[in-house]
Amino acid sequence: MNKKLIKNIIVGVILLGLIVGYYLYLSNKSNTDVGDEMIETTLTQDVLAKDLEKSYPATPKEVVKYYNEIQECYYNEDNDEKTIKEVMQKSRELFDEDLLAKNDEDTQFEELMKEIESFKEKEMDIFGWSTDSASNVEYNTFDGREWASLRSYYTIRTQGIHTKTTQVFLLRKDEEGKWKIYGWDLEQATESGE
Repeated sequence: MNKKLIKNIIVGVILLGLIVGYYLYLSNKSNTDVGDEMIETTLTQDVLAKDLEKSYPATPKEVVKYYNEIQECYYNEDNDEKTIKEVMQKSRELFDEDLLAKNDEDTQFEELMKEIESFKEKEMDIFGWSTDSASNVEYNTFDGREWASLRSYYTIRTQGIHTKTTQVFLLRKDEEGKWKIYGWDLEQATESGE
């Protein structure tokens, strides 16, 4: 009986030591993490932080996804004109050379500001969006260039009314192998209540 009691005491001391050690570990961890707290960033900050020279989206789907995030920055976040112009510059980095040639930067900015103001006046926002799955992206070759098309689906909310729209994006691979947005077209729109 004496051996059993000693064995129980030893096991108890070991367990107590483990519990105290784990408590000290957690206490020290939370104290050291106070200075390393995660800082929440806005979508606009995330979009502007992306270095497209170093990490350009690899697939047509990723290009359209990033473009949709840019659209959210325009219409869902409260940014000043300087920030909107910086975000617009990111969108232009996604555009094909032919699309850039057709869209003067100053004119694009003026039209964008009008559109953002219209969204605000009508109390509109992008409620949600998604893109085709990678397996639904259609690839073709034309005039020796690679092309891709895919759909992006949006839900726009305007004072309780949801409008679902579908846009078809056409992308062309440039000489560096990057997929660039050549253009897009509205495919359909339907309204529904909240």
